Amino acid sequence: MPSPSQAPIATMTSGENQPTQDAHCPTRKVTFVFYCAPLDDGNPMYKLVYGTDASHKGITDSAPYLTHLPYVLIDADTNDVISPTDSSNGKTATFPAKVHLAGSSSRDGTRWTHTLGPINIPDSVTRIALHIANDAYQDRRNFQLFPWTVPQAAHSKVHIYELRSDLQSTFADQNHLDNLADNTLAAKPGAADEYFGYLNGDLWLSLSHEFTSDEITSLCPPQSLSRTVLQGQTTGQQTTEQRAVDWATVLAPIYASGAGSRSMDRFSVTIDQLGITVTFANRALANAINTSNRTTVQQALSRTSPRTFAAILTAAWRLHIDTVMLSSSWRPMLGSILHKMGVGLDLTEFVDSAENIDFLVHNHGAQDRSRPFPETTGGQKLAALYAELTGESEVSGQEVYTPWVHWVVPHDTHMHITVKR
Repeated sequence: MPSPSQAPIATMTSGENQPTQDAHCPTRKVTFVFYCAPLDDGNPMYKLVYGTDASHKGITDSAPYLTHLPYVLIDADTNDVISPTDSSNGKTATFPAKVHLAGSSSRDGTRWTHTLGPINIPDSVTRIALHIANDAYQDRRNFQLFPWTVPQAAHSKVHIYELRSDLQSTFADQNHLDNLADNTLAAKPGAADEYFGYLNGDLWLSLSHEFTSDEITSLCPPQSLSRTVLQGQTTGQQTTEQRAVDWATVLAPIYASGAGSRSMDRFSVTIDQLGITVTFANRALANAINTSNRTTVQQALSRTSPRTFAAILTAAWRLHIDTVMLSSSWRPMLGSILHKMGVGLDLTEFVDSAENIDFLVHNHGAQDRSRPFPETTGGQKLAALYAELTGESEVSGQEVYTPWVHWVVPHDTHMHITVKR
């Protein structure tokens, strides 16, 4: 396995009008099959390595899948886009719907699969590579995934096994495969024109976009917030309060948290400018940390869009909420693509000290799903929070889920917030 400091295979800079690879006269085809990681529960390889020790679990609750994940296939030498064939204006392709893998052919549990292709490879192309997830966008594309010399065979099939970094050697041994170095492909034993590679947690860390301070300012420019002053706190005729916010400064303590740490203990960050405490629950970053041999708390947080934190902090401040508890941010191997794209955040609890509200965002079962919010003061505060978030321009309102209103599996225990890219 390569060292943690290994740099991406290649770096590129994309112009606004990136040329599209001329795909005339293709004589070779390549198909990629992605096998998404199984849950830790029921995975015999997890049990073989860790026994009954649950502290190492990371893939829990909802098995990962890649439906709608953006990707492009490129000429690895020129960076020209091969697929989609129409890549004008930065257009990407997306992973198709998930398909259940029958049986347990990989010997580690049930997996979802996605098939890309067959994709025509132009005669002029020698090597290809993928850009996936938030690295697929034209203004990023910093990490070439699986750069590979295309064989001369008419049709080559590439099998990509997503798995935890700490279980890769066990997986390779159990399936009679080589334990490959990160970001490499090799011939699959006993199968003509078939190849394989591993998409592990370390590789997810490398390919996932890390948000810089400049991007925070670009995505969340300084703004002025306003809210209604609480009864009894007004001064003269003043009924509203204004607050100038420089998000690069406000969010700095969050993005600075956990440098060099792989601890999964609960921790809090104080946002002094807004008078709000952001608390990350115990094991909030377990998926990011336990599926990788090297991901730190800070690295996971820095792959979470600043728009997620700005959205929840803005809504909380406007409603005089002074503590928010989060249970998940960026995570590469759990559930849908929203968290692995860095645009999702999960809220499990909030506190409004002025109104003596401490509300756990958790329903009482199936009878509460798709029903109105509770009539309690906490339930109505959640209703107001939902209204604030879904009314925010940078929030994807149709992808804010709660244990009551707009419920979808598995949101019984938290409110999920999705922001726009």
